[in-house]
Amino acid sequence: MSETIYDVAVIGAGPAGTQAAISASHQMKHVLVLHAGKVSFSRGRAYWSKSVEIEDAPVFPGIIGPHFAKALMKWLESRPVVDFRLGAAQRKTGIDIRDGMVTKLIACDAGSREPTVETRSAGACPPRALFELEASTTPIKKNAPLQLERFRARTVVVAAGFDDKWPDIEFQAEAARLYKQYATVFRYAGNKKGWHVCIRCDGHLHVNEHLALLGVGDYIYDAALGAQDFTDKITILTNGRPHGMSPPVLKQVAERKINVIETKIKRHIGKKTDLLGFEMADGTELYFHGFLVDEGLIPNTKFLEGWDYQNDEEGLIVTNEDMQMLDSGGEPIPGLFAAGDIVSGQRNLIATAFALGQEAGLSAADSLRKWHYPTE
Repeated sequence: MSETIYDVAVIGAGPAGTQAAISASHQMKHVLVLHAGKVSFSRGRAYWSKSVEIEDAPVFPGIIGPHFAKALMKWLESRPVVDFRLGAAQRKTGIDIRDGMVTKLIACDAGSREPTVETRSAGACPPRALFELEASTTPIKKNAPLQLERFRARTVVVAAGFDDKWPDIEFQAEAARLYKQYATVFRYAGNKKGWHVCIRCDGHLHVNEHLALLGVGDYIYDAALGAQDFTDKITILTNGRPHGMSPPVLKQVAERKINVIETKIKRHIGKKTDLLGFEMADGTELYFHGFLVDEGLIPNTKFLEGWDYQNDEEGLIVTNEDMQMLDSGGEPIPGLFAAGDIVSGQRNLIATAFALGQEAGLSAADSLRKWHYPTE
């Protein structure tokens, strides 16, 4: 157990988490960033832009995903922890960075939480700590126990993002880890001629080219609506499932002359990391210029299990204008904030993540001020 009580703990080191940490540290707060990348091998959307240069990040133009992740880490490292004095008080400011996948978020103020939320008694948590974060701090290995550490903080910013769901093409069911299960898919992910997950981010790479969109239901038609800004050559692939689109959407699909193919995909056709097309289960081969998959998402919020907080139908977190998480009654949860792709109703873009991270980091820092506007 770390004896340090951080002012702000940030879960996630993507653009939202990094910006939240930087903004809070600029307000002279002592910040902990828990980065799951080396522990869980989870990667956010920005990372999967492996060979496509990021063009919509305001301060990191022309950089590819892995380099972007390194640049964010370097930015965090530019704010080391230092001591300073404010009046008679000795304090710390800056950012501690730890490899850690948060497994549980625990409320320290047991008397004010719902009984379903695991809590620590007043004697187990120091008076200034509102939260205890349990985190696995070493790489997760099959059949090996987790190495857990606990950290304490007065406020928490959840910037853990989500994992995109991927199609079961050449799926390795015997592999234990997500990114090994989908190793073949990921070989083609994040390249100009490969899988894309964001039509707004990468659609401009395929102007007037033929796009294949993989997904089902009205959900995939959202991607087709976005694709119209770039091309009118669109095919929807369902990978062997019924299309699931509602009659009004299906009518518009027909009017736009979008072809819908419900045949199962057998394998990728590619050259090195370039995806060229697919071999279908019926033996036919299909070729396209660009590919987008939208099978939904998996929010990285397992550590919030038992908490009473609002989320949408996809599991994304609902916040108020200060990025503070809300309980089921619509009331702000003291000390708990969220930012980035994990927030409901926001565009999943890097520039948006930076903005939300800044708001969350500043709001968390502001909540710790001794003096506030008088209520009367």
